[in-house]
Amino acid sequence: MILRKTLLNSSLLAALVAPFATLSSPWIGTIDPALHSDLTLLAEKGHLQVAVTSFPVPWKGVDRELERIDPTGLDAEALVAYSRLRHYLQQQKNAKTLKVLTLQASSSEKRFKSFDDVSAEKGFARISASGDWGPLAYQITSNFAPGGERYWDQSFLAYQFGNWNIRVGALDQWWGPGQSSSLILSNNARPVPGISVSRSMATASDGFLSFLGPWYFTAQMGKLEGNRAVPDTRLWKSRLNFRPLDGLEVGFSWAAMWGGEGRGNSLSDFLNILTFKNECVNGADDCDPALKTQAGNQLAGYDIRYSFNLFDLDMSLYGQQIGEDAVDYYKVTDKGHLYGFSVYAFGAKWFAETSNTQVACGGEGVYIYDCYYEHSQYKSGYRYQQRAIGSTFDSDAKAIVLGMRQHFKDGDTLSVELARLKLNPDQSKPSPVTQGESEQVVYLKGQYQWPMANWSLKMGLYLEHSRIDKQDSDWGADINLTASYKF
Repeated sequence: MILRKTLLNSSLLAALVAPFATLSSPWIGTIDPALHSDLTLLAEKGHLQVAVTSFPVPWKGVDRELERIDPTGLDAEALVAYSRLRHYLQQQKNAKTLKVLTLQASSSEKRFKSFDDVSAEKGFARISASGDWGPLAYQITSNFAPGGERYWDQSFLAYQFGNWNIRVGALDQWWGPGQSSSLILSNNARPVPGISVSRSMATASDGFLSFLGPWYFTAQMGKLEGNRAVPDTRLWKSRLNFRPLDGLEVGFSWAAMWGGEGRGNSLSDFLNILTFKNECVNGADDCDPALKTQAGNQLAGYDIRYSFNLFDLDMSLYGQQIGEDAVDYYKVTDKGHLYGFSVYAFGAKWFAETSNTQVACGGEGVYIYDCYYEHSQYKSGYRYQQRAIGSTFDSDAKAIVLGMRQHFKDGDTLSVELARLKLNPDQSKPSPVTQGESEQVVYLKGQYQWPMANWSLKMGLYLEHSRIDKQDSDWGADINLTASYKF
């Protein structure tokens, strides 16, 4: 009787928050990334066999995994997440079209954009329409920013064939297990428009790849903006993540900037990237082997997350290493690091995370900084629209972040982060995120989201204490409100 009542309450609660589900999309959370946390919770607690460290996650295959779950064995947090996902999935199957209007107002622009932030702009409006025609799915999103700028981020056209799909568009992505940042691909910058070929599911497959367990793969080619040191630079990205053992998820990521105005843009030039051909740093045809590096500006590395239960608490240990150069074709060097720990307790997910992009490049015994996300030819760096494609805190940054995220039964969500940052401590070449030659920052930010009829409202508060170089310290604050309406 008690269990039946709990399940009934969970179903009713799922119905309450259902108006804010993302519908008619092949991926979970393309408009509302918070949906991803339900999926991650079930995976980290060992209930769902899905690879989840590449966002967004395909819907396909998730329904089969949800059917295998026995809800009678779930704790309160997992039961609510399970009920919500089941309800979202049913709407996904039934809905043909969805229109969402999103409005955002902030007292200042966001310096550090978190996973579920809509935009870094001070003022922002978005109208999105999504739907599908059989194997063809679309999402048309028109974004309006201050100054009359209009762009089409979060738009895509996707065609599914078998267990694969091809997508054209610009969609937020996040590669890796990090809660506050990813060293190779986060949503800190606006999404780069391009074309991708990806697996249309993140569950296990039969046949010779079954040893991978649940897995996902994507390969993408995009083009960066024209207003940069090398206009129209190409950006190649690929990722494979899989779960070979219960609780263990491993990911391998690779990104390469190549081509662009004044550079080689042919197929053979791209093959030089794929085959790790060396080139001279100074641009010469021939040079000393010590001056040779990989063609283009390449980043690659791996991430690992291991989830387990200890003292009746569900925990995860995770890490990510991404390097910006390589020797002997495959040995990645000049590596940035991210490490973290998370635990589910008191109805919430708590995490502690540290990352370091203050990397000394040039080999063993050489301490030359200001090189991570930078390149001798691609002088605008691994950035898009002047924001790092990777780390939320850009290059030459050390960060310690403590945080919590909680989803309540009535559909409300709460997130809190406390961070301590050291930006450009060598006072040499500040990244765009730094306000001076060097800076120490402590910030506290929180967001609370709740449903109201067909609206989803989110209130955010950001407090910052900053000391720039040797100047006096300063305080800053930002209040922001985001409202989404589903037609």
